[in-house]
Amino acid sequence: MVAGTERVGTWAETLLTFVQRYPGVHLREIRRRLGIPIGTLDYHLYRLGREGLVLVRFQGGYKCCFPAVAASGTGPIPEAQKTLLALLRQPVPRALLLHLYLEGPSAPAALGEALATSGPNLSYFLKRLEHAGVLVREGQGATRRVRLTDPKQIHQVLLEFPPLETKPVDRFLRFWSELHP
Repeated sequence: MVAGTERVGTWAETLLTFVQRYPGVHLREIRRRLGIPIGTLDYHLYRLGREGLVLVRFQGGYKCCFPAVAASGTGPIPEAQKTLLALLRQPVPRALLLHLYLEGPSAPAALGEALATSGPNLSYFLKRLEHAGVLVREGQGATRRVRLTDPKQIHQVLLEFPPLETKPVDRFLRFWSELHP
């Protein structure tokens, strides 16, 4: 065996397993979590894509990776779920969507306060999420509210696909989803 070739096979297997477990994960997050050099990561994603095992697409400025077949073996992940998964893998959109899911429709000011983010940053992400069809903004001025377009879809995606565990809210969601099958 050529020196170093055993590591190449391991990287591809590790990458495929990670993408299957966390569909919608972004390229840079994979690099951070797995410690695979970016050039090696690109090579293996290309190779896994050519073999029909992984799909890579750009969404919201991120290179998102999906398994060709869902872990449940039911076929490919539907497009609407891919969009939602890619958003849930980003910290601010995830926090926004989780807040709206758990608290219901909210005023933009309440969202900004709950997320501890600036008005311009909140506006940027609200526009992106609205453009993706995940939420809508209704009303004007003081009566303006933000709500999810399909809370049941968020619930289904949260139950079916585990979050990347980085914060207490992610651990809570895993625990909560185990309580409510």
